[in-house]
Amino acid sequence: MNQPPYRLLAFTALATLTAETWAETSTRTLPATKVSGSVEERASYKAEALTVGTKSALAPIDIPQSVSAITRTRMDDQNLTTIGEVLNEVTGVSVVPWDSITQQYYSRGYSLDMAYDGVPVYGGSSGIQEYDMAIYERVEVLRGPAALFMGSGSGGGLVNMVRKRGLYEPGVSLTTSVGSWNNHRVMVDAGAPLDADGRLRSRVVAAWQEQDYFWDVSHKDKWLGYATLDYQLTPDTVVSLTGSHQEDHMDSPSMGLPAYTDGRFLDVPRSTHVYPEWARFAYETTEIALDLEHAFANGWQLKSKLINRTQDKFWKDAFPAPGAGAGVDPDSGMIARYNRRKNDGDTERNAFDLYLTGPFSALGRNHHATLGYNQDRQANQSRSVNAAPFFGVPINDPDVVPEPDFVFTNGAENETTQRGIYGQLRLSLTDPLTVVLGGRSSDFEYRSRSVAPSTPSAWNASRKETGEFTPYGAVIYAFTDNLNGYVSYSDIFIPQAQQTVGGTSLEPRIGAQWETGLKASFLDGAVDASVALFRTKDTNRAMSDLNNPGFFVSAGEVQVEGWEMEISGKPSDSLNLSIGYSYLTSQYLEDRFLPGEKFSLYEPRHSLKTYAKYRLLDGGLKGLFVGGGLHVSSGTDGSSDTPLRSQGGYALASAQVGYEFSSKTSVALMGNNLFDRHYYARVGNFNTYNTYGEPRSFALVMRTAL
Repeated sequence: MNQPPYRLLAFTALATLTAETWAETSTRTLPATKVSGSVEERASYKAEALTVGTKSALAPIDIPQSVSAITRTRMDDQNLTTIGEVLNEVTGVSVVPWDSITQQYYSRGYSLDMAYDGVPVYGGSSGIQEYDMAIYERVEVLRGPAALFMGSGSGGGLVNMVRKRGLYEPGVSLTTSVGSWNNHRVMVDAGAPLDADGRLRSRVVAAWQEQDYFWDVSHKDKWLGYATLDYQLTPDTVVSLTGSHQEDHMDSPSMGLPAYTDGRFLDVPRSTHVYPEWARFAYETTEIALDLEHAFANGWQLKSKLINRTQDKFWKDAFPAPGAGAGVDPDSGMIARYNRRKNDGDTERNAFDLYLTGPFSALGRNHHATLGYNQDRQANQSRSVNAAPFFGVPINDPDVVPEPDFVFTNGAENETTQRGIYGQLRLSLTDPLTVVLGGRSSDFEYRSRSVAPSTPSAWNASRKETGEFTPYGAVIYAFTDNLNGYVSYSDIFIPQAQQTVGGTSLEPRIGAQWETGLKASFLDGAVDASVALFRTKDTNRAMSDLNNPGFFVSAGEVQVEGWEMEISGKPSDSLNLSIGYSYLTSQYLEDRFLPGEKFSLYEPRHSLKTYAKYRLLDGGLKGLFVGGGLHVSSGTDGSSDTPLRSQGGYALASAQVGYEFSSKTSVALMGNNLFDRHYYARVGNFNTYNTYGEPRSFALVMRTAL
C-alpha cells in the first residue's frame, strides 16, 4: 500500500461509525468455559470456541472449514511440551523431523503457517524455534488456505497459538517429569490478582528441561520464562502486556542418517550418529506483545495486538555432503565427503493486527461483520562460512572430522513485508441458511542484499505484489440446531521471483480450495464430530519456457484432494477422547518433468490418530485413571533421489496409567511406541534426513497445585 496509515484511519473510522449505527444481534450460545489456572472447567479435548479462520470466537460447528484444537487438558494428559508433539496429534497434519530442535509441519500438501493470538506472520513454522507449550492455553489449527486473514502463505493451513492470560484467583501449579534418555523437566505456573478489586491480573510461567536422545552423543538444554499482566482499564476494556524468552542449546545435533550409495537404507542400529561432537546448534527467542480489547455497548468489539519478536540462531556442524557420490559405500562403510559450515543469524519480526467485529441488522435479519488491517515485517541478517570439505569418513567414527578455524566470509540480509485490509460478512438469509463472504487486498515485498563480510550490494526486490485480491466464500445450512452442512471456497497466493521473457516476474501462484462437509455437536455440546471433502489446485506454478531458455512461464499445476473425519470431546465425566482420520492424494497435473507423479512426498495417504483417557470417579479404585492412543500411517516417500526410498505403513501405540491423590495432585506413568516399532519418521536423501522414529520410551509425570 502506498499510504497505509491513511487507509487504516479511513477504514477504522468507517467501521466505528458503522458499529455505532448497527443493532445488537443474538448469536449461538456457547457452553460456559471458565479458566482457572490452566484448567478449563469442562476439562475437555474439544474447544468450546475457536478464532482460527474467523476473528470472532465461534463454535467449531459454525466455521465452514476443517478446524481442530489441542486444549490445555489434552496437552497435560499426554505431556505434550513442544509444538511438534502437539501438531503430531492433529488430524491431517504430518510432522517431519529436521535438526533435533525444529521440525517441518505439513497439511494438505503444503507447510503450515503461524499466528500468535490471532496475529498472522509470514514464513510458516517449519525449521523455526517455537516456544514451549507451557505458555499456551490451546493450539488451534485450520487446514487449507487461510489468505483472508493471513495474506500470502503456503496453503497448508494456519496454526494459531493462544497464550495463557492473567489469573482472576491466586494459583500455583508445579509439573515435574523424568523419562527415557535422561529426560528431566520442571515447569511452574503461578499467578494472582495484584490489586484488591482484581483489575490487575498476573501470571508467570517458567520451565527447564534437559535431555539426551536414543542416538549417541546428543544433548539438549532448554529454559523458558514468560510473564503477562492484564489490566482492566474499564469494565469493557482490557490491556495486556506479555514478555517471554526461551533458549535451546543442542550439543551434536542430528539431521538423520545417510543412505547407501545404491539407494538402500542403512543397516545400522537406531543409536547410530554420524555427526561430530563439536557440532552445536543454539536458538534464543525473545518476544514482547501488547494488546488491547474493547467491547462496545452495541455488541461490537475492537481488538488490536502488536508483537515484537527477535530470534538468534547459531550453528556450526559437519554433515555428509550431497551431490555426486553422496551416501555410504556399502562395502567399505565410508562416507566420501563431509561439508563443514558455521552460521550466525538474527531475525526481528514486527507484526500488528487491528480489527472490529460485531453484529448488525439488515432487511429484518441479524448478521455479523469483521473489518480489519494487519501487517508483518520480518528482517533477517546472517554471517556464514563454508569451510573446506573433509574426505573419507568412516560411518562409525564421525569425530575424525576436525573442527576448522571458522572465519565468516559471507554476509546476507533480507526483508519481507506484508500488509493488507480484510473484511468478512456472515449474512443470515433464512433461519437455516447463512452465507459467508470475505475478501482481502494485500501488498507484499521481499528484498535482499549482500552485506559485510561479503561485498555489499544494493537492495533487490525480487518478489513484489500490490493490491493482490484474495476472495473467500461459504454457504452454511443448519439442518438442525446441532448439525450443519457447508460448502466453502478459500485461496492463497504465493509471489514468485522467476522472470518471463518480457522481463517481468511471474504472476503469483494461487492455491484455491473447495471444501464441503458436515459438522455436528452432541451431548449438549460435549462432543463435536465433523467430516469434510476437499480439493485444492495450485496453479500458475513456474515452468521453464521451452522457447526461451533461461526464462519461465506460469503453466504448472498441482492437485491435492482427500477427505477427513474427526470426533473429539468429553462424552461423560469419566472419559475424554479424540479420533481423527485423513485420506490424501496429490499429483502434478502440469509439469515438465513430473506429470502424474506424487506431489507431497512426506504425507501419508492414510492417517489415523486416536487418544482417550478414562478416570474412575467412585468406588474403591476412585482416583485411578488409564489412557492410550494409536497412530496408524500408510507410509511416506523420501526425496526424488533415484532409486526412491519409501517408509512402509506402521502403527504406534501409547498408554498411561496414573492416580489422582486429590483434585490437585496426580502422578502418571506414560509409555510411547509400546511395541517398539522400527520405522522412519522421515525419509530423506542419500546424504541426510533418513531419520529413525523414536523407540519405546517412558516418562513419569507428577502434577500438583498449591
